[in-house]
Amino acid sequence: MRFFHLLWLFILWLNMDKSLQQNEVTCSNQKHRDVYDWNVYWRQRITLDDTASYRCRSGYKKTDGADKLTCTRDGWSPDPPCQVPAGCERPPVLANGDTTTSAKPRYEHNERVEYICQQYYIMEGEPYQTCNNGEWTGEMKCLKPCTVDKELLEAHNLEIRHTRADKLYSAHDDVIGFQCVTGTRHDGRVGMRQKCYDGVMDLPTCH
Repeated sequence: MRFFHLLWLFILWLNMDKSLQQNEVTCSNQKHRDVYDWNVYWRQRITLDDTASYRCRSGYKKTDGADKLTCTRDGWSPDPPCQVPAGCERPPVLANGDTTTSAKPRYEHNERVEYICQQYYIMEGEPYQTCNNGEWTGEMKCLKPCTVDKELLEAHNLEIRHTRADKLYSAHDDVIGFQCVTGTRHDGRVGMRQKCYDGVMDLPTCH
């Protein structure tokens, strides 16, 4: 019976000791220089495991994407609460396109670069890449044109309606109308009006 009594006193002591240790840990209620706003009040007592929501000054971002500060035995965490976002190196290369201005060796956070596609290519997506904390963000693609030349037309016994050109570039999503050369007939398997899709166009055939 005495053993259980001593055990109970020992557990009680451990809990009291833990509580005392927690009360001994305090964090500063002074706002960090890079923090714009937080929900800690003047002369507020901050103890172990207390948390505080906060916002960073303009031009800074929260460290590691934290949503709050936590009081630890080593002080507030994360420390520092805010960081200057990282810049970016040269922007990525765009296939069949280029930047509208000469690329710089270094770009600041939130700085963006505009792209343009080569002639006959069509931009899919917004024409910008933006430096976001060391990484370029933005999705775009230069969609290819379709090329119909004299050899293809002869192989399918076709003519292009309303033009006498021997070679035609058709941008993505454009429609070309065909007709059979004199003395041949359309086989009916592929329509005589075809749309260009990123460099691919089915051609009808006449015999």
